[in-house]
Amino acid sequence: MTNYHIKPIDSSYGTTMLEILRGSPINTDRMTICFDRQPDIFALARCKYDDFYYQGLFDGEILKGFGMVGYHTVAVNGKPTKVFCARDLYILPEARGQGFVAKSTENHFRENQHLSPVGYGLIMQGNEASMRFIGKRPERNQYSPLSRIINQLVINTILLTLPVSLNPDYRIRRAQTDDIPAIVKLLNNEHKDRLFGNIYTEASFPGYLQKNSGLSISDYYLAFNRSGQCCGVCAAWDMSGIKQTRVLKYGKAFLPAKIAYKSLSVLFRLPALPKTGDYYREVNITDYAVKDRDPVVLNALLKAVYNDYRRLGFHFMVWGSSLDDTMLRAAKGFMYKKIISNIILFSTEGKWLEEGAVKNQLPYIDISAI
Repeated sequence: MTNYHIKPIDSSYGTTMLEILRGSPINTDRMTICFDRQPDIFALARCKYDDFYYQGLFDGEILKGFGMVGYHTVAVNGKPTKVFCARDLYILPEARGQGFVAKSTENHFRENQHLSPVGYGLIMQGNEASMRFIGKRPERNQYSPLSRIINQLVINTILLTLPVSLNPDYRIRRAQTDDIPAIVKLLNNEHKDRLFGNIYTEASFPGYLQKNSGLSISDYYLAFNRSGQCCGVCAAWDMSGIKQTRVLKYGKAFLPAKIAYKSLSVLFRLPALPKTGDYYREVNITDYAVKDRDPVVLNALLKAVYNDYRRLGFHFMVWGSSLDDTMLRAAKGFMYKKIISNIILFSTEGKWLEEGAVKNQLPYIDISAI
């Protein structure tokens, strides 16, 4: 790294960071997209983490890349535990290969190793450039975390096209403030035994909503069975104010799909595909829980969200869970594309990576934080 150096960065670099993010897109023969974070790249981190630290890769005074480590408290082995999440690694092509990952993690954990010994991250399947770091610790670098794959995350991007029939066995309605106790009970029952599960209380729930920009109690859907019992919940969160899937270019291979979609849009009044430079309208499914983990109940909730957001002109509904979760059956009957990522366990202490040290029980990765 003869011409490069690393130092912490803050919101004063926000505009340049957004430019770097867009300069590191995902390219396929069908389209070129980026997971944009306009207008404030720090907004998502403020929603999801108690503390977070960005480091930048500089060529002289010019920022060329960055990465982040965020901290929050979740369930590990059934106990509230402060963990870290490694994410937001973006480096411009001309600055890659300079050892930023090794050096930045060494810098961060030398100063912050006391905050938490264990964490996690995601690497999309097929991203070999990032996967080459997993399972290895750079030589003479005692501070960089050790790592291994523990599971996989399945994200289902559900296309909102034709309306779907609701399940008559369940009554679905939007939540109100009085429903918070029932919501918290369902969510805690779902998350208490999951690795990285969230921790909810009735007292803290209003603050949780306030912290998550654009999410309100009316964005929660409740399911009631024929006996009138509340048996399911999920939140439908439009996050376009803080993150977007932006189309930078359509490839020739996408032309047949574009023509087919345009035909459907005429017949069924679907929203037009985003123009180059614009973004898809997506609703994220988060904070889901159903009695007895019955995928039929969750499917009923997803159908209600689907129909509502289809009418509102959204393109996709995004939802997922770990690969071994039987709740993924709730996607039955929808048209969707599956994206799989490896869930990586990190630790600055080798004992956490030993088999059985961390109970790998349905790791919960909040897709709204991705």
